[in-house]
This record gives sequence, structure tokens and C-alpha cells, in this order.
Amino acid sequence: MDRSSLGGTTAAPASIVSSSDGVLLVIYAFIGGIGMVGNGLVCLIFTVRRQAFGSVTNLLILNQSMIDLVDSVLFLILRFGPQFSSLSGANGSVWSELVCRLWFSEYIMWSLFIASTVNLLFVTLERYFAICHAVRHRSLFTVRRANIGRGLVWLIGFSYQSYWAVLHRVTADGECYAVWPSLTVQAFLGTVFFCCEYLIPLSIMTFSYISIIVMLRNRSRRTNANTFQRTKRNVTLTLCFVSVSYTVCWTPTEFSYLMYNMGHEYDFSSSTHYIFTVLVLLNMCINPLIYLIKYKRFQVELKKIFFRRCCGYNRVDSLPGPTGTALSVVAVASGGPWGVAPL
Repeated sequence: MDRSSLGGTTAAPASIVSSSDGVLLVIYAFIGGIGMVGNGLVCLIFTVRRQAFGSVTNLLILNQSMIDLVDSVLFLILRFGPQFSSLSGANGSVWSELVCRLWFSEYIMWSLFIASTVNLLFVTLERYFAICHAVRHRSLFTVRRANIGRGLVWLIGFSYQSYWAVLHRVTADGECYAVWPSLTVQAFLGTVFFCCEYLIPLSIMTFSYISIIVMLRNRSRRTNANTFQRTKRNVTLTLCFVSVSYTVCWTPTEFSYLMYNMGHEYDFSSSTHYIFTVLVLLNMCINPLIYLIKYKRFQVELKKIFFRRCCGYNRVDSLPGPTGTALSVVAVASGGPWGVAPL
């Protein structure tokens, strides 16, 4: 579908929906607010307890939350900040073209969506090598490379999505639209974008997690899992749920966008479109809920920060070690007392 229609209109993307769509506004506010608070909380926990979350996996999870946090804030500004009905007063000027291409096109927000997808792909590959190719994982995935990868994710998102800014034009009546060179070009590029943004990442994630599940099942049959293995399995399962949520949220929109670019009609005012829109936006705020429910280390560190002082939570959370002794969560986070690879 035309990506400028995310807000519910095919005209200037920043135009807010009419007052009769109050329910939609409430949903937008709820999703944006939850995304901002939830991802902000994740960033806070991971930053304050950075000793416990210093592994490559957790650095990439932190980057995922940072992207979704910025995206949530930007979405709220786009929907509830100052609105402009058109660019007719500045039609033809360099300023109007910049505002159209960079703001009304929602280029920044879509760039962050792409960055989030790329980061999720990086996390998936890191988990695949950690579980299925542990020796290669130690040499390929270092903290230094993880930090480089975090910056590269943002760069890829903004570079890839630049085509969307290029396509936008200010029309004679002051509206901002994406103008394709031809229907043939739109159909061809629409197919390429579908493969790059959805089909290829989904295929890699599906292959990776199927391989991971098979490997974990084989290991569990051969040996009893120790604490480190159980912790490793927990974070992998958590990220598997993150990938599943990405698939559920993005599949309807990606297929609709593909069909629209192939020349099929699409009703941007239909209830179906609004449902698909809400699903895409949910992907900004659902990951913190998954961490809260499934990620045990995140649960432990959250309790340490918020319940130690106010509720007398001052015990040392521990997990049983492989020899029957207590193994602290911080020790597990840093790779364990035996020098095993961090999660």
C-alpha cells in the first residue's frame, strides 16, 4: 500500500484524521504512549544494569528498543504535534520540497521501521551462531563488532528508505504525494522492496529459529541443561517470540503493499486498512511486553531496581549452579565463572 497512508489518508501524511475518527486517535495515542514508556523502560534497565546486560545479544536488544523508542516518540509528534493541511503557501520552494520529502512523507519513521527489521535480523543471526555454531560465534560476534553493527543498523535504515523521500513531490495544489516514474517501475520496485523488507528477512529468521529449535532439542536429549544453558535458551526463546510478533504485525501490510504496487486497487478508508495500520504500529510497543513476560534476566534486574528500596527487595537473586552452588545472575550475564561465552 502507499506508505504515506499509514495515518489513514493518502494526502499529506501529517494531516491528522478527522474528529469523527476519535477512536482511532485514542488507539494511536495508546500505542504511541505504550511504545514510548515500554521501550524507555527497557533502555533504562539495560543502561543502569549494563554489567548484567553487556553481552552482544543484549546490546542488540538495547538497540532494538532505542529504535522503537525514537519511532514511538516520532509517531506521537506526527499524529498529535502541529499539523499542516498543505504546502500551498510555499509551493515550488526548496523548503517546501524538503518538508514534503523528509516530514510529510514520514521518511524518518519508515527508515526506523527498516532499521528495526535489520536489527532484528542481526539478533536472529547472532542467536543462530551462538546456538548452532558456538566456536565461530566467539570469533565473529564481539562487543566491538556489536557496537559497530548497532550504528550500521541505523545507517542501513536511513539509506535504504531514501527512495521514499526521492519519490515525493509537492503538487500544484500544495499536497505531498509519492510520484512513481511509471506503473512498470512501481510494480518492479514494489516486488524488490517486498523481498528485501519482508521475504528475505522472514526466510532467514524462519531458517535460523528452526535450526535453533532442532539443536536445542537434540542437546536436551543428550545432556541435562545447566544454569547457563537454561539462561541461553530463555533469551533465545524470548527473541523467537519477538520474531513471531514481527511476522504477525507486518505480514498483512507487506502483502497489501505488494498488491497495491502491482496495480491492484486498495481502499485506504476501509476498516481493513486501519486494522493493518494498527498491527504495524503495535510492533513498536509489543517487544517490551515480551521481555517482561518471557525474559527472566530482565525480570530479575527490573525487580532489583524498582523493588529493592520501595519494597525491601534486597536479596541476591541466584540460580543453582551446575555443582549445586548458587550462581548469581550477574555472573551468568558476564559469561559465568568458568569463562564461557556470554549470551
